[in-house]
Amino acid sequence: MKLAFFSDIHGNVEAFKAVIEDIRSKDIDFENVFCLGDSVGYGPRPNEVINLIRDLKITSVLGNYDSAVASNMSTPSRTNNAYDWTVAYLTPENKEFIRNFEDGISVVRNKKSFFLRHGSLFSNSEYIFEDDTQRQMDMAHYLDEDVIVMGHTHLPYAKEVNGKIFINTGSVGKPKDGDNRACYCVVNVEDEISVEFFRLDYDIDKVIEEINQSELPNTIGMLLKMGRG
Repeated sequence: MKLAFFSDIHGNVEAFKAVIEDIRSKDIDFENVFCLGDSVGYGPRPNEVINLIRDLKITSVLGNYDSAVASNMSTPSRTNNAYDWTVAYLTPENKEFIRNFEDGISVVRNKKSFFLRHGSLFSNSEYIFEDDTQRQMDMAHYLDEDVIVMGHTHLPYAKEVNGKIFINTGSVGKPKDGDNRACYCVVNVEDEISVEFFRLDYDIDKVIEEINQSELPNTIGMLLKMGRG
């Protein structure tokens, strides 16, 4: 059985569509496709991203950026930046849809259990990097699941700590590892668990043009092109 995990689309619907097309090519049932949060923010098409998640009935957990935007947590000091642009652009219906995401969920597939959370077990805003072994050990102590899947850092990895597999999916729409291609992972669940990451080209120049034609900061497009979102 194969499961697909992705995170941090950040309003980049072109990157997201590339991931969806690749998942379909692998014949993965969308009941086994999961989003680790931060579907909106920075990118120019947040509504289109949420509409696609909704249409495909993809299970998603709540990201820290999702939570802030869906709650209209805007202040005058943050006017004219990407955050406030997204607050204004996102429809009330999509904000309500996002607010219904769980902070974290546990799922079982093929007798293997998965804990899904955008940040860490302890905070949705905490970054768990690959070399944060102590924090991974802390999480392993409290969690019974076999696999812990996260997003938030935009940096992909998979490692084993105290008998549990920790996965960060990387970022679909805003990578930070110097590779500007969309990133997601597929987990094969048999007697053993294997993880494979995929990097996908998409029309990044179209996204940058849309950013530049909007009121979003042009620096978002520059960093996107560099893979340093």
